[in-house]
Formats: sequence, structure tokens, C-alpha cells
Amino acid sequence: MHTARLLAILRRLLPLVLALVLAAGPLSLALAFPTTAPTSQERGLRDAAAVDTALRVLQEAYELLLERYALPLDPATLTSTAQEGMVAALQEAGVEQPVAGLSAPGSDPLQQWNVLRQRFQAFAARYGQLVAPRELAYAAIKAMADSTDDSHTSFMTPEQYQEHLRWTRGEVRYGGIGARMRGPLPTVVEVFANTPAEAAGLRPGDTIVSVDGRPTSDLRLEEVVNLVRGEEGTSVVLGVQRAGSERVDELTLVRAQVSVPFVEARRLADDLGYVRLRGFPEPSVIEQVEQAVLQYQREGVRGLILDLRGNSGGRLDVGTRLLARFVPNGPIYQVVDRNGRHDTFTLRDARPILTVPLVVLIDEGTASMGEIFAAAIQEHQVGRVLGTTTAGSVAASVVFPLSDGSALQLSVELVYSGAGRLLDRVGVKPDEEVDLDLTALRAGHDVQLERAISYLRERAAQPSAPATVGAP
Repeated sequence: MHTARLLAILRRLLPLVLALVLAAGPLSLALAFPTTAPTSQERGLRDAAAVDTALRVLQEAYELLLERYALPLDPATLTSTAQEGMVAALQEAGVEQPVAGLSAPGSDPLQQWNVLRQRFQAFAARYGQLVAPRELAYAAIKAMADSTDDSHTSFMTPEQYQEHLRWTRGEVRYGGIGARMRGPLPTVVEVFANTPAEAAGLRPGDTIVSVDGRPTSDLRLEEVVNLVRGEEGTSVVLGVQRAGSERVDELTLVRAQVSVPFVEARRLADDLGYVRLRGFPEPSVIEQVEQAVLQYQREGVRGLILDLRGNSGGRLDVGTRLLARFVPNGPIYQVVDRNGRHDTFTLRDARPILTVPLVVLIDEGTASMGEIFAAAIQEHQVGRVLGTTTAGSVAASVVFPLSDGSALQLSVELVYSGAGRLLDRVGVKPDEEVDLDLTALRAGHDVQLERAISYLRERAAQPSAPATVGAP
């Protein structure tokens, strides 16, 4: 009797239990029953999809380089360098002798692409467990971009592309240590306040000789910077040769979020204004610089220093609009595209605001729009350019997003100064050459800035000199 009543209750509850399980949806079912490992067919489909995605990105980059780069490129050269990049990635992963690939004579773009496609697919099929197809494609794209030997042509991973987008919004935040370096040996020239670099005792004039045990002597500066940067909270071990010494210290720094303002302004010794501009990422820097200059002039300063050292450039339109506050109407830069078409960009509605002498500081880190800006100041004779020759990295570039979230930056036009001076690979030579003394910098003396100050005071002592014209 007792058993019969229990069975009757269970029969009444069973539909309710099933309804509750079904209403809970797939999540509850997944929790109730263990999932099975993917089958070999499922794994094969997933791997094939990864290869197809990576191959599509590789093809996009190959076609962009051929169709949009500022100068015509040889398809055979791109194919061979892409293969070299993949081989290097495989060797780094432990493959001593990757299988040999095919080659094709001539420079037919489609034929060369077929060679590259087949080599990529062969590598992905054979070594895909060691080097993911995505990383293999990235190695090929990076090698093709690097083969142009052009500082405005580079490959960006999805993470680097997002960082670039933040930069274009004026958000200079990154995981790192908070120090600016210059090459060819990565030498610290600026340590930002309240950063891991400052806390660890890193000082201007110190040289980074290794990163996590990897020597920096055979690395480009941007490669060192990428090694030093990383996720917030992670550690990096730097070998640091102290300025003016042979001593090498090993410093362990914990990366943090570093935020650097594009525009900084302050008074120097009460009679001079100082404005540091680190780039031309977006229009707000125009207003910030203009407001600082106007404020200092209202306060009666006797001169202004615009510091473009380490200015990596940015948008041509932003730099052009800011130049309209410093130089009169006239040509400011020229461009030539891959078809040989020539255009000169001329200011027609300039409203210069300078009423006191100006010094512009430049160095090896001044690049791109920073160089165009300095050249325009020289050619329009509105200020004295002081420091060392700039990077010689001047071109009009465009960043093309790729289908997987990565991107390819390409030079699409060659850029010259307003007077037609070649700037790329040449740079802007200052009116007065003043090398940065690293030993003095370590002791707290910025000799370039100090020379700018002394020059402006010399000008102020000559009341008959025109206020806005730089002496030769």
C-alpha cells in the first residue's frame, strides 16, 4: 500500500520535472550531463577554419601592399620575404629544417600569390600544432611589411591595432614601465612621473642592454619597446647600463598602466613659456597648444619653446591646422602618389598667434608630422630650430584594418617639405646643432633645453630684432 502511493506520487511529478529541465535550456542540460571531447572530424573542421581565416588575412595584406603602397612593389620579392618570415617563425618554434617550398619565375601577382598560398597551406598542415596558422600568417605579413624598409609601413596585431586606435583618440595608455627611449642603442631620455621606471630608479642616460635576458644590440628600437611593454601586473627584467659608467644593473619592474599627456605646458624661470607636444593624434591638441601660447604671451613672457623631441607624428590635417597658428599663408608640404601625381598643400587662412621669439626643439625621435612641422617653421622663418637631425621618417600613411582585427599600416604617398625638400630618410637638420649630453642629462641638465633658454634670452636683449623671425 505504501509502495503503491509512492509510485503514484512519482508518476504525477515526472512531467513537472521534465518541464523544468526543458525550460532550463541547454545550460542546465550541459551541467547535468558531461560534455564529450570533440571528434577528430570536429577538430579537423576547426583547424581548417583557422587555416582559411589566416589565409584570407594573408591575402588581404599581400593585395594591399601591391595595390596601395606608395611605390610599386615586386610580387616575387613579397612572396620570398613572406616565406622567409614563416620559416623564421617555425625555426624559432624548434623546426630545424622546414620543408622546402615551390617558387615561380616572373612577377605575375596571381602566380606569385599561388606560390605563397601553397607554401602557407603546406606549413599549416605540417606544423600547425607548433605554430598556429594565425601566427604563421602574421609572421609572413610582418616580413612583407618589413621588406619595404619603411617606418610608416608595418603590421599590427589585433592588440596593437586597438592600442593605435586609442592613440588616435588621444588616449596614451599602455601597459609598460613609463620611459621614453631613443636609438640606435635604446637609451632612456625621459622617465615619466609616478611610473614603475621612476620607482625602480631608471634615469635619463641609462641604456637598456637586455630585456628578459635577450640582448638589445641587434634589435630595432621599436622591437625593444614592444618587449618592454606588456600586460599590467606582469614583470620584466631589464639589464641597465648606467649613464657614464660600465656598470650594468639588473632591474625587475612590474608593468603598470602608463598614461602620458600629449601636451604639457609650464613656465620656465618666470620669463619663458614651454610647451611640449608629443604627437598630432586628434584635434584637441590644437586648442591645448594655442591656449598655452596665448596665455603665456598675455602673461608677458619674452619667448616660447615648443618641444617636439620624441614627437612621433600623427595626422596631417591636425598638424596642418596647428601650423596655421604659427606660420603665414604659403606651402607647407607636398605629396607624390604611386602614379606620380604631385600636389602641394598650401595654407590659405592662416592666423599666426606668435608675438614673441620661438625655439622649436627636435631630436632623432621627432618623426613624420613632427618633421613637417619643424621644416615649415624653418622655411617660413618664424622660429629657430634647435637640437639634432630628425628621424627622416616622413610619408603619408593609412592604416587598413584586416578581417581578423589586425591591421596593416602602409605609406601611400611620399611627402616633401613645402619648399620641396626631401625629408624621408634625410630628416630635418636644425638651424643650430646641439647634441644631447647623456651624462649631463643624468645629472639633471638638459643641454638642448638650456641652449634654447639662453638663445631666447639673447634675442630678448636685442629689442630691434623682429620678434617672430628666427635668426639663421
